[in-house]
Amino acid sequence: MSSKIEFCKLDYIKEKIRSINSDLILVIADLNVWSHYSKLLPLMNIEGKKVVFWKAPDGEKVKDFENLSSAIEFFLSKNVHRKAHLVSLGGGATSDFSGMVAALLLRGIEWSTIPTTLLSMVDAGIGGKVAINSPQGKNLIGAFYHPTNIWICDSFLETLDEREWSSGAGEIVKYGFLSKEIGEKIIPDVDIKTLIKSCVLYKEEVVANDFKESGERKKLNFGHTFGHAIEVEYQIPHGLAVVWGILLVDILFNEGKLIPRAKELIENLKIELGDSPWLNKEFPVDKIMKYLRKDKKTTSSELIEFVVVKDIGNVEFHSISFNEVENKLIENKDVIRKLTI
Repeated sequence: MSSKIEFCKLDYIKEKIRSINSDLILVIADLNVWSHYSKLLPLMNIEGKKVVFWKAPDGEKVKDFENLSSAIEFFLSKNVHRKAHLVSLGGGATSDFSGMVAALLLRGIEWSTIPTTLLSMVDAGIGGKVAINSPQGKNLIGAFYHPTNIWICDSFLETLDEREWSSGAGEIVKYGFLSKEIGEKIIPDVDIKTLIKSCVLYKEEVVANDFKESGERKKLNFGHTFGHAIEVEYQIPHGLAVVWGILLVDILFNEGKLIPRAKELIENLKIELGDSPWLNKEFPVDKIMKYLRKDKKTTSSELIEFVVVKDIGNVEFHSISFNEVENKLIENKDVIRKLTI
């Protein structure tokens, strides 16, 4: 099963929801997004539907057991039935969380998502990965559960702050390395709508070929192994952490050959990356290794898999020991300490 992806205007979203074949619509909306769009997108009252609304804490804060339990118990208290349809309104964290709720309610109800950030439009809202976080790491508790519909409306980008924009653009940098076609489109002053559609179509094809991430889909994790560790350790936005993760992988496994191209992509996308969080400081090898040992991409108690791009579109999977990773980080500590864009 795959999702139906549609690009639509804000005015049409309510009509899309009204056309869902269910009398009961459950809505999980990011509180911050809802504060901006409650009047432009009035979802509380939809003709012919009973709407049950749960407002989610903004961003990653929602992705824990406490909120998962709260949302599920709330919907159960409203006499949810198997034909109910859940709609997610928000960024990637909201869709991750909403998909988990949908997957667990009554052993699974249908759901759809309205991504409202650049990151969720090009990556996090697509592909059917749903999850919450653990104190042990990011997205360690989850499932594969496709949304029925993904409605992409670029109007939401008008209220996106610079930091969130740069985070989403960071994921586009990833696509620029995985796909020559996308990379060639990342030029100065590129129309962001063109890039969104290209990334969506690329990921949709990859996911269709490998939904459960046993082969080709693993390449979408490029930059994420280090990226997740950096995101948690330094509390920086996901997409920016992925960019730093890409640069680290390139230094360790490709002699930094792609860094000039990375700089070009970052400049063309107008990403406010800033200096590395550890610039001119000791890179926290021990802490990063602790995160890596709990990463989803571990393939045994001693091995972890890295996605390495040797050249644009040329992707390899390297399964190496934690000791080797640690040794490489130590060997390159001077280069990493000075890493900046």
